[in-house]
Amino acid sequence: MAKMLDGPVPNGARSVSWPWYHHVLTNELTTEAKQLLSNYSGIPSTQMEAHVYSVRDKAWGIFPWPCVGEFWFLSFGLAKHPLYKNMVLPRLKAGQTLLDVGACLGQDLRKCIFDGAPATNLFASDLFPEYEELAYNLWRDRDRLPPGHFFADNILADNATFTSGSLMTRLGPGSVDIITATMFLHLFNYENQLKTATRMLRLLSHKPGSIILGSQAGSIDFGEQTLKPPFHRSETGSKRTVFRHNPDSFERLWKEAGQATGVPLKISAVLQAPADFLAAADSSFDYAVKKRRYLTRSGTRRLYFSIMRA
Repeated sequence: MAKMLDGPVPNGARSVSWPWYHHVLTNELTTEAKQLLSNYSGIPSTQMEAHVYSVRDKAWGIFPWPCVGEFWFLSFGLAKHPLYKNMVLPRLKAGQTLLDVGACLGQDLRKCIFDGAPATNLFASDLFPEYEELAYNLWRDRDRLPPGHFFADNILADNATFTSGSLMTRLGPGSVDIITATMFLHLFNYENQLKTATRMLRLLSHKPGSIILGSQAGSIDFGEQTLKPPFHRSETGSKRTVFRHNPDSFERLWKEAGQATGVPLKISAVLQAPADFLAAADSSFDYAVKKRRYLTRSGTRRLYFSIMRA
């Protein structure tokens, strides 16, 4: 049975009646997504929508994340980061390694390859091993990104399990130059965000300038927020929360992680202005709808961050 990080799929979560399960593609299939599906994956335009629907419903069967229902695997979050073009992509072309944590269907890795990064040093990790084959189904690129670049691992496992898992044994501690986490850390409460941060720092290269970067949902008013049904209860029935950061609280989180691991860090975090967040940051989505249905607090913003080893 597919699980959340601490229990099985909540009852009713796979219903296609939830508002985040989009029955019809509107403007999620952007020009950029079409370009990759056509020029990278070789999918004819007449077959593209059917192909996307088929993959999405298989991913929904693995786990019904709202981002899956909304086709976010067609959005290339890393490429939207301010450091992508001038730092990440040149470093990858020069041979540095990248690990995408919480990679889902590997869309960011495929965008990197399409933009000229060699596939040899690109890696992805997620909780569900089924994502590897489904990503090949979506992108049709087994010949360009051979097996062995995806690690099914639970970054929140107990220390013994994590240390013996694929990230630590197949990649290894201190082995990754660039770690990216797009729309990932905000899935957890503060305690688990801190745990995840320290695990990332264990994987990050010891070289100064090695970097962790990404984006996530943030908020002017930081703190724990209770999730809405059907994800609001853990397997034991306790309340499930996620922590939303503003730049100050995010910096405190990573300072704590750096102190715990003995890693000196330069931390940068910024909240995108709401007009940009709603209209420009992910222009492939109908944010008028998203704002009305899902952004439950007026202070919600997109938070972009980078954590560099000093």
